Amino acid sequence: MSSQVQSGVLEKVQDLLPNQIGTNRAWATESVERHIMNADRLVRERTGNLYHQQEITLANATLEYALDTEFIDITSVEFAIDGSTYDWYLRPITLDDLDKISLSWRDDGSARPEFYTLLSTPGLPSCKIQIYRPIATVGAQTILVTGLGIGTTTTTCPDDVQNKCHVPHVMSVLLAKKSPQEAASWFQQYIAGCEVVRRRTLSRHSKGTLKIGVGW
Repeated sequence: MSSQVQSGVLEKVQDLLPNQIGTNRAWATESVERHIMNADRLVRERTGNLYHQQEITLANATLEYALDTEFIDITSVEFAIDGSTYDWYLRPITLDDLDKISLSWRDDGSARPEFYTLLSTPGLPSCKIQIYRPIATVGAQTILVTGLGIGTTTTTCPDDVQNKCHVPHVMSVLLAKKSPQEAASWFQQYIAGCEVVRRRTLSRHSKGTLKIGVGW
């Protein structure tokens, strides 16, 4: 498990249990961290997923970027204009759709990319991601690619999965003695959250369905 998962889940649990985790408090930090490690293992077993993330620094007027070979599927691509605040999701698109938008799409530019497409299959050494529209003059802009992965370094986990799966499991364990009914409710949230995440990977977005409307 990566420090990203441990620190992320710990922060979320601390928000739910303010001033109750730490030295001389209801739960020691080390104890909660052990529960997080166990939750991470159980979540990955139940959902069957390993996650991988790659942050890519954009270059001037550049369409294509190499992807890590750990990827076996891409689930999201986010954009940060300042290199750290990811508040814009790119939408998947096909090369055919790009031709429908603009026959000169390779030469188009914008202040921020709107779409992405994959060149080759994730996991192959030559796999690349292509963004549209590229930025003519780049400052600190980056994209964050998240997806399913394979390999010993694949240990990251998106925040929404932590909220749906890790946090409910940890809360169910911590509250098991203090409030069994509340703990049971958290455990049901964990089961439901894992099912949502598992089904998400079984249902891929359809390709080539972008509707081209007036104004493109």
